[in-house]
Amino acid sequence: MTIALKYFLLLFIGTILFVTSGCAVDNEFIAKLPLFEAKSDNIPGLESPLQRKKQIQLKGQKGTAVSDFEKEILVAQLMVEYRTSPDPNMRREAVDAMAKIPHPKRDQYMKEILADSDPFVRISAIEALGKTYSGTKKELALLLIENSKSDTDKDVRLTAIRLLAHSFPKPSQKNAAKTANETTEINTLIVRALGEALYDKVPAVRYETMQSLHKITGKDYGNDINRWIQYVQYQKGETEKLPSERSFAEKLPSIQLPMFK
Repeated sequence: MTIALKYFLLLFIGTILFVTSGCAVDNEFIAKLPLFEAKSDNIPGLESPLQRKKQIQLKGQKGTAVSDFEKEILVAQLMVEYRTSPDPNMRREAVDAMAKIPHPKRDQYMKEILADSDPFVRISAIEALGKTYSGTKKELALLLIENSKSDTDKDVRLTAIRLLAHSFPKPSQKNAAKTANETTEINTLIVRALGEALYDKVPAVRYETMQSLHKITGKDYGNDINRWIQYVQYQKGETEKLPSERSFAEKLPSIQLPMFK
């Protein structure tokens, strides 16, 4: 056995004895030290974004089952949160929480929020109005139409167009006679407004417009934008010919095999 190998074996055995015997107590003591203990990063006196978010959400949940006086306080607190927060995520949380609380000024506040600088905050406000608006259907339709035209952000316009179809779908035969006049007037307003959206510079907006027109009118022109434009022109009296709807053959999915491409 070489001298180098002897020294290596002695060093190896000594290390094992040192770890298992002599330093057993010290190792046990060291293991108990909180060197790797998880510590909170909260600073006393300051709220983390997560804590603030949970508090805002709690106000919205609480506001559904309290007295009118308490609702007034909660809505006021949420509006202060909205108006003072520089964080668009917190402003959006405030809007979502406020949308859950029945309050006479909720529509007024949501209309104010439609001017927010952040598009996602505006989307929350317009979705809240679409679900909870307390005015007439015509007022809601005009509000959604205005935002589908004027907003500079494509996602806000998409939301307004989608809500027009969701809030004013084609009436069923059972309810058509009862609300014929009001429905016809609103339907005409929406169809004409969506006719303008067919010329939007964003393809996704044009596509969503065709889907909404299909839900509102019941017509089936698929994604043929030229037929939809002609249909709107017909409704406005600009052409005498109503476009034909898709045939059965046109509705069948087209499958191209690689060898026939």
